Amino acid sequence: MRSLCNEWEFTPNWFAGFETGEGTGTSVRLPHTVAECPQHYADHNAYQMVCGYRRKLDLGEELAGKHIFLQFDGAAHIATVYLNGRELVTHRCGYTGFRVEITEAAVLGGENLLAVKLDTTENAAIPPFGFVIDYLTYGGLYREVWLDVREQSYIEDIYITTPALNQLRLQVTAANAEGCGCMVELMDAEGNQVLSQTGPLTAGPIWLVYPQARAWDLEDPYRYTCRVTLLKIGRVMDMQTCQVGFRTAEFKADGFYLNGKKTFLRGLNRHQCYPYIGY
Repeated sequence: MRSLCNEWEFTPNWFAGFETGEGTGTSVRLPHTVAECPQHYADHNAYQMVCGYRRKLDLGEELAGKHIFLQFDGAAHIATVYLNGRELVTHRCGYTGFRVEITEAAVLGGENLLAVKLDTTENAAIPPFGFVIDYLTYGGLYREVWLDVREQSYIEDIYITTPALNQLRLQVTAANAEGCGCMVELMDAEGNQVLSQTGPLTAGPIWLVYPQARAWDLEDPYRYTCRVTLLKIGRVMDMQTCQVGFRTAEFKADGFYLNGKKTFLRGLNRHQCYPYIGY
């Protein structure tokens, strides 16, 4: 994916025409907050507004025939996305990322204008508002934005579970996947391939069994990398990777069990602060 974190304009007061290039804004880069507040005794009204972000987006003709997406990792709190003045989507909740396909709205071989109208005010219908909160819910495009280009056939989602300490269960969802096959590879933490399996892509789950799997636990949080490749007539259409640990988790009447061992849980309330090291 291509980062779109640089060369943005910001206005603290959204106005009609901003999404089509009218007026001016302040030059900013992402991640960005709409207002810098002191660490103590901050006024929550200082960062509540309806503001706007925009940037130019060059898309080459080589993208013809492909699917083009924008991915927003965090936009607090109600974001409406425009491309070339056309409203595409509204996302409600600043604590979940979202994607929007811009294939039809994009101009290839020329310059496009991407704009985001962002409502950062408290709204009881939008999480985490609606009850009592004890922290600042600052607004802005406070995480990265990406351009993601895919082939006609592409992987939409990979959902992995570990029913047992030596098993992986993958549910792979793909778009335009007729006639596609799927190769699944498992690499250890050093990057060595330890397992590989190829077959047709079906609606059902894909099972991998690795008897030598090293379990993930609190003292040894060992993770593997699972790579899924979508193939069509011998051609790689898409490839996605995700990290996974072999572990089982179960709640019983007397407590929580990790890998069959009773484990005491200690909680941590980590807010949306940046950088998000450790997530």
